[in-house]
Amino acid sequence: MKKLAVIFVTLVSMTVVLVPMTQAADEVAGRVVYHTQKAEMFEAGDVPGHIVGVAQQSGLTFFTKGPASGQIATRMMNTSYDVVKWKGSYTTYIVDTFQDGSTLIYKASGTITPIDAGNRTAFEGTYEITGGAGRFEGMKGKGSFKGERIGSPKTGGDSYADFTGTEWK
Repeated sequence: MKKLAVIFVTLVSMTVVLVPMTQAADEVAGRVVYHTQKAEMFEAGDVPGHIVGVAQQSGLTFFTKGPASGQIATRMMNTSYDVVKWKGSYTTYIVDTFQDGSTLIYKASGTITPIDAGNRTAFEGTYEITGGAGRFEGMKGKGSFKGERIGSPKTGGDSYADFTGTEWK
């Protein structure tokens, strides 16, 4: 009987400790539309067409699924990229600001592939929510996205991306 009591107490203790640690994750989805405001780049010089650059972008995030479903946030992004003939990788830091002043902060990274002699570029990657403020204080999350840039990266260009993922507090 003592062994049964010890097992019962152990199971109850584990349940009390572990259940609060498991949190439900919300599925999220939406679309981002943005414009490159400023781009600076230079030829690396090691191989033909190797370009390293940074870009500032702004736009809108349309949330279609999840805690922010139906809401639109303004988006500011800073992107750094390293490409050869417009094929390569990038990292982006993002802040979405909602009408009530709440924010979500992300880090995204992925790959760039030229289409149509570089006048269009396909991109895809993953993102991670690294922070938030207001009603998104303590928010975490991750997901993936795919999109396309239309127009020259040297003169700006417009882009869109569709994203899906999960969020939790």
